[in-house]
Amino acid sequence: MITLKPDAKITIMMPHQNKALGILMSLATPVQLEQLKEGKDLKSVVDSLLQSKTTNTKSDQVLLEILKNNTVFKQFGNFPHELKNLLSTLKEIPQLEPKLTKLEASLKSIEKLDLPTLKGQIVNSGVFMESKIAAAAVPMQTVRETLQSLQVSLTKTNHSEAKNISVALGEFLENPVIPKAGEEIGSARVLIKTLQTLTDTVERILPKIDPITPQEIKTLENIHTDVKKLTFFTKPEHLLIQSQLEEHLSSDVKSQLIKLGDELKTLSTPVSTDVQTKVDQLITNIDYHQLLSHLDGSNTLYFPFSWDALEEGALSFKKREGKKFYCEINLQLKEYGKIDLMMGLYEENQLEIQIHTQDPKLKNLIEENLSTLRALLVDAGIVPRAIRIMDMKETITPSHSAYTPDNTDFQSGFEIKV
Repeated sequence: MITLKPDAKITIMMPHQNKALGILMSLATPVQLEQLKEGKDLKSVVDSLLQSKTTNTKSDQVLLEILKNNTVFKQFGNFPHELKNLLSTLKEIPQLEPKLTKLEASLKSIEKLDLPTLKGQIVNSGVFMESKIAAAAVPMQTVRETLQSLQVSLTKTNHSEAKNISVALGEFLENPVIPKAGEEIGSARVLIKTLQTLTDTVERILPKIDPITPQEIKTLENIHTDVKKLTFFTKPEHLLIQSQLEEHLSSDVKSQLIKLGDELKTLSTPVSTDVQTKVDQLITNIDYHQLLSHLDGSNTLYFPFSWDALEEGALSFKKREGKKFYCEINLQLKEYGKIDLMMGLYEENQLEIQIHTQDPKLKNLIEENLSTLRALLVDAGIVPRAIRIMDMKETITPSHSAYTPDNTDFQSGFEIKV
């Protein structure tokens, strides 16, 4: 069972939770450890990691260098391929076969690519699991905050009945049913019924409130907004954290792998250590992309599709100021070697693409089909402002320069959201 953690960021960053960070710390040299922290204890390193986005320390850059350059993290291989092999092995265990359906459903071929499938594959890649866990507590948090806001606004009105409701609401906010509503269906039902009664009562007296001053008008607007928020909550199940977790995590690859690892430990006939190791490696692969996302200010994940020509691949998304979005796709192809695609989208539909190829034959093939690519983009409502195809140079990392138009100023930082 997935346990709800109050701080998803800490869950991602703590070494005992993030397997990749544990490996990363074991790989750091004494010099790198000195750069990471003043003291020698692990807590100092974790503290510096958690503060790096706001305090601009060197920790994230040092760890990012280790993460990207060490061969340990380059041996994960093709995630969909490794998952497929693992599932083939586990299907021979009768107790597990019925429980592998959702993980099997996560294996998609590139031929089945469309927008909803792509979105689903990215959201359910496992990289966003902790964000989903945090989101499970949002409904109850929203209800509590909205009730508090409504109580304050009702107090500020010039209507006696509204003030009486405010007093009753203040007392209800102290009722133990509210903290229990996220855990118990009975308390959730009581809270939903109370919300319905409250909103009906407030809506009945709203026409009687006659605002005079600009402040009173603003207060009335706030009451309308809060009542509208509360009317969205009509089902007790929407308040239960466990129900939300099951809904959010039902197709999440990382959560399914964690459950699978737990199942393996409880089988009456123990499986080989190699199988458990494979599960741990897949989870570590996802942990690696979570850690890379945090350190690099991006959304980075393994390429969530597979086809016979692909050895391995990764996707990275970044958002900059001014509604500018960037995507980097790094693929290792069996026949053509490496290909890196850097794409920048701005002004809603203006697209620039840089393609770096290792094999001249692939470069020629792309050039021959460039007109088709442009036509497909235009049909999709996207204007291809520039498409550049270049030879890959070992001394240059394309991602450091490929995104940036000459007249653009970027700021780092990207919050991971689902």
